[in-house]
Amino acid sequence: MKVNRLCFILPADFNEIAPLDYPPVEKPVKKEGKKHPYRDCGAHFVGFIGDSLRRFYGSRCLLHCANPRRQQSSVFHDLEGVQMSEKVGGDNPRIFSYAELYIGSKGFCQDEILGSGGFGRVYKAVLPSDGTVVAVKCLAEKGERFEKTFAAELVAVAHLRHRNLVRLRGWCVHEDQLLLVYDYMPNRSLDRVLFRRPENTGAPPLNWDRRRKIVRGLAAALFYLHEQLETQIIHRDVKTSNVMLDSQYNARLGDFGLARWLEHELEYQIRTPATKRHQFRLVDTTRIGGTIGYLPPESFQKRSVATTKSDVFSFGVVVLEMVSGRRAVDLTFPDEQIILLDWIRRLSDEDKLLQAGDSRLVDGSYKLADMERFLHIGLLCTLHNPLLRPNMKWVVEVLSGNISGKLPTLPSFESHPLYISLSSSSNTSGSKSTASSRLSTATATSSSVNITVSFASSDYVTATEETIYGTAEFGVNGSSLSTSSSRRPTNFFMVNTPREIPFKELIVATDNFAESRRVAELDFGTAYQGFLDNRHHILVKRLGMTKCPALRTRFSSELQNLARLRHRNLVQLRGWCTEQGEMLVVYDYSANQLLSHLLFHHNNITGSSILQWRHRYNIIKSLASAILYLHEEWDEQVIHRNITSSAIILDPDMNPRLSSFALAEFLTRNDHGHHAATNKNKSVRGIFGYMSPEYIESGEATAMADVYSFGVVVLEVVSGYMAADFRQPEVLLVKRVHNFETRKRPFEELVDIRLKEEYNTEEVLRLTKLGIACTRSDPKLRPTIRQIVSILDGNDKSFMEEWQRKEGSEEWKERNACSLSLVRRIHALGLH
Repeated sequence: MKVNRLCFILPADFNEIAPLDYPPVEKPVKKEGKKHPYRDCGAHFVGFIGDSLRRFYGSRCLLHCANPRRQQSSVFHDLEGVQMSEKVGGDNPRIFSYAELYIGSKGFCQDEILGSGGFGRVYKAVLPSDGTVVAVKCLAEKGERFEKTFAAELVAVAHLRHRNLVRLRGWCVHEDQLLLVYDYMPNRSLDRVLFRRPENTGAPPLNWDRRRKIVRGLAAALFYLHEQLETQIIHRDVKTSNVMLDSQYNARLGDFGLARWLEHELEYQIRTPATKRHQFRLVDTTRIGGTIGYLPPESFQKRSVATTKSDVFSFGVVVLEMVSGRRAVDLTFPDEQIILLDWIRRLSDEDKLLQAGDSRLVDGSYKLADMERFLHIGLLCTLHNPLLRPNMKWVVEVLSGNISGKLPTLPSFESHPLYISLSSSSNTSGSKSTASSRLSTATATSSSVNITVSFASSDYVTATEETIYGTAEFGVNGSSLSTSSSRRPTNFFMVNTPREIPFKELIVATDNFAESRRVAELDFGTAYQGFLDNRHHILVKRLGMTKCPALRTRFSSELQNLARLRHRNLVQLRGWCTEQGEMLVVYDYSANQLLSHLLFHHNNITGSSILQWRHRYNIIKSLASAILYLHEEWDEQVIHRNITSSAIILDPDMNPRLSSFALAEFLTRNDHGHHAATNKNKSVRGIFGYMSPEYIESGEATAMADVYSFGVVVLEVVSGYMAADFRQPEVLLVKRVHNFETRKRPFEELVDIRLKEEYNTEEVLRLTKLGIACTRSDPKLRPTIRQIVSILDGNDKSFMEEWQRKEGSEEWKERNACSLSLVRRIHALGLH
C-alpha cells in the first residue's frame, strides 16, 4: 500500500467516523432584485459619516448589524451546543446602542470621567448586559474633518490584535455624537502614574522593574504596527498620555486618531498592476499632527510625510521620560531644563548622563548600567537625522537582551541644532506655569518654523491636522503624492469581519467545486480557490466526514481561533458556511501553492518550480515572526500544535502564511504572567514527524513543542526531504539529521541538491544548526522563539556555542522511543 502522507489525530473516534457524504449540488439560478438581508443595514449612519464610511458600515461583512431573520436549516452547533455564529468573531468590534452606553456610564455622569482633552472626554461604563467595564471615548469636535479622524481611528484599530494595544470593543453613532468603546484600563494612563508626586498623592513612584516592562511593551506594540501587519501603521502620536496601563501595569498603546496606513515594501516583492491591491498613502499637508515635545524635528518642515522613524523619535522621548520621571516639556524647571531632550543631550556631552535618572527611585532598586543603557537607547531613537535612528525591530531585540555587546556610539550633540529653542514672551520669569513661550524648531534644511504654544503646568497642547487619506492604485513611493489638501478621498480602508457566507455564493465562486478550481488535498478535506462577488480572491477548505465529532470540533476550533488573530504571516479568515450539511472554511487567498508542494515535488529536477534559496530563508524568517506573535505578543499564548510545511501557504511573492489552526490551544495569562491551559484535554493530536518526543509522551501543548515542529520545517526547507517519508530507508528526517551530525559529516551535504549549490553558505550553516537545535529531544536544549528570530537576523555568535551540545545516540533513541516504535509498526503493516 502506498501513502503520500501519514496523519494522526489521537485518540480517534473510529466508531463515529461516517463516510464521505457530500450532498448533490446544483448551480444557483440568479434572481434579480433579491438583496442580501445584511446589505442595507445602518442607513442612518451612512448619511452621517459620508462616503468614507458608507462601504464600511453598510457592508454585509459586519455581523453585528445583521437582520434578525436567519435560515434555520443552516444553523451549525458545536459539540457543546453553541451556535457557530455566536462563537466566531465574538471578540470583533461591534456596534453599541447609545442606551447601553448611557445606562452604563450613569448618564455620562461627571463622576465617571476618566480623562479629557481636545478630542472630548473618556467615561467609565459598566455594560448592563454582562457587567463588563469599558472606557467610552466621546468625541466632542464636529465637522467633516473630525468625522474623518473618527473613521481613521475606527479603521486603524478594528483589526489589531496585540497584547500591548488597547482593544477596540466597538463604536456608537447617536445623532451628532461619535463614541468609541475600548477595554477599561484600571491604572489609567502612564503619565498619571509616572509623573505623580508622593507628596501630593501619597502613592510611591513607579518602580524600575515596571518602567522597564512598560518600555518593552510599548516597543513591541510599535514593532507590531510597523512590521507585523499586512499594511504598515504609523501611529504619529506616541506619548505617555496615550499609553494605558492594565491591572498588571502592562503597556497598552491607544489613541489612533492620527494613525496613517502605508503599504509595506516587502523583500523580494515583484508585483504587476493587475494583481496589486490598493495602497494607502499620505496626502501631503503643511499642518503638524502630534504633540509638541514628542514631534520629530522633520515634522516641522513643509510638506513633511510621516514615517516609522517619526514614531521611533516619539518612542525615544517616552523612554527618556521613563528614566528621568520628567515630562518632555515642563515649564516648572529652569530654562535650560525645560526641554527634556535638549537637557539630556547636554548631560551626554558632559559625560553626566546618569544625572538624568529619576531621583525618586530608591537606591539599589536598579542597576546604573541598566539605566544608562535605557538613556542611550532613548538618545539613539531621538537623533536629529531620521535615517540614523534605529527601527523598532532593533529596539525590541536590544530590550530583550538578544543583541549583546556595546550599543552604537552616541554623537556629540554640540553640532546638533536644539530640538526647541525657547524665547519667553512673558516679562516675569517666575510665572512659568502660565507663560506663553515661542518655540523655534530647527529643521534639517536650517530653516525654521515658529510655533506659539501656551503651556500649562499639567497639560499639553496637541497640534491639529487635517487627517486626509489618498489612494493610489499602483504607486510605490511618496514621490507622486498629491499636494492639494482639498482633494477628497474616494476610498477608505474597509473593515471586513468574518461572516457566514451563503452556500450559493461559494458555489458560484468555485464553479460548483470544479476540478479546475482544486488547489490541494488538505487534512480531511480539499481546498478550492475562486472569487467571491467577483472581487475577493478566496480559498475554500471543504471538509469531508461531516458527521465525525472529532472533525466537527476541529472545524469549530479553527474558525474560533483564527478569527481572533491578526498578523501579516497568518492566513486571514473571511468566513464560513454550514448549509446543506457542509463544513466550509473560507480564507483570503493570495496564494501560489503550499510550501510542501514546492519542496517535495521531485519530478521536476530543474525548472522554475524549484524554490530558490533566498525565498527559503525569507519563508523561515517570516514563519518565525508569526510564531513569535502567537507565543508572546497576543493577549493569550497560542500553541499552534500543527506547524508543518503543508500548513504554510505561499503567495505569488513567496511570502508565507501559516494556516491550519484547528488544533491550536490558547493558554491564558494569570496575574503573574504565567500560562494556564484553557483546555485540560491532553490527547496527542498532530502530524507524525513534526510532533516532539515529550508531546507524544504527555500530550501537553507547550511553546517548545511548537519550536520542535518549526525546527523540522527548517530541516525540510534546507534538505528538500519530508519530515516522515516511508519510502526512504530512514523514515524520520530528524533521525537522518541526527545520524549525519553524529558522523560529523559536512552540513553542506544536507542541502537540497536541486539548488545546485546556488545558496548563501553562511545562511545554510545558520539554518542547519538552528534546525538541529530546535529538534533536540530535550526541550530544555531548544532556543525560544524570540531567540530564534534574533538568530535569523544574524545575531548568532553566542548561539553557535550555546545551542550546539550534541545528544548521544542512546539518549536520542531513549527519548524518541515512541516515534521509532510507531515507525516499526507501520512498516510491519506494509505501508510505504
